[in-house]
Amino acid sequence: MKERGAKMGGRGSISGMSSGGAGGGATIQMQTQPPNIVPTNQQAQQANNATFAATDTSDYHDLFGGRQYFQSQNLGIDARMAVINYLSDQPEPGSLYSMSQNMNTAMANGTSLTANQQYTRNNLMAAMHNLGYNLNLQRYDHAPFINKLLSDVGVKNADYTKLSAAQLKSALVGHTYGENKFLSTSYNDFKNAGTNNPFTNRAVRIEYKAKAGTQAMMPGNGPGGQLGEIILAPGQSTKIVDVKYSGKKARAKGSHSLSLPQVTLVVEIG
Repeated sequence: MKERGAKMGGRGSISGMSSGGAGGGATIQMQTQPPNIVPTNQQAQQANNATFAATDTSDYHDLFGGRQYFQSQNLGIDARMAVINYLSDQPEPGSLYSMSQNMNTAMANGTSLTANQQYTRNNLMAAMHNLGYNLNLQRYDHAPFINKLLSDVGVKNADYTKLSAAQLKSALVGHTYGENKFLSTSYNDFKNAGTNNPFTNRAVRIEYKAKAGTQAMMPGNGPGGQLGEIILAPGQSTKIVDVKYSGKKARAKGSHSLSLPQVTLVVEIG
C-alpha cells in the first residue's frame, strides 16, 4: 500500500526524491490575507523585489516573526489561487493523491501536467521572490532520497545504512544536485505540527542553509496546520556541505517501526 503523505498538503512527489506529505482537513485557511493582494503577478513581483533583498550580511539564522514575514509578501490574484491549490489536501479526481503531489511527481519525472497543474505551477512560480535573509530551513524525506544521491555519485547498490558517517561524507560532500519540483520546507522544524508530527521520524533530515537570494515564498497555513512552511522554487542548485547521523531512529517509508538510523544532510541552496 502506498503511503499517503501527512499534513504538509501532500506536496512531495509520490516516489523518488519527495519533499513532504499530505493530509489534514479539507478547508484551506491561509494564515491571514497578506496586506497586498494586487491585480497582477507582475505588480506583486515588483513589490516583492523592493521588500525582499537578494543578499544578507548576517550568517545563516532562524526566522523569527513568521506572521510578519507572511504579511510582508505581495500576491497577484492568480498567484493567490495557485497557493490555495497547492495547499489543498483533497485528492484529484481519479487519484489517491492531491494536486500538488501529482504536479510535483509530473514535474520531477518530466511528464505532462494537467491544465490545473500547469496553472498552479506557472502562478506559483510567479509568486516566488528573494528569500530576503540567510535562513536555516528544514525538510524530511525517506531513505530512497539519499540512496539516489549515493547512486548518482557512483555508489553501487546504494544503501546509506551500510556506510559510516565518514564514508557518507566522502561520497556526498561537495556534490551538487537540483530538484525539478517545489520543495516544502519549514522555518521552525515543524515545532507547531502537533504531537503526531509525521515528518521528523523519517530517515533523512535535510538542513538547508538557504541564501537570501533563494527563490521562495511563504504560503501560510493550510489543512495541515501551522507548519512554518516556506516553499522553494524548483531547479535551484543545492550543494551538500556536511553529512552526519543524527543519533535518532527513523522509520522506513510506509512503516511505523523505528528501524533505521536517521541521517542528516546539510546543504546550501540559492
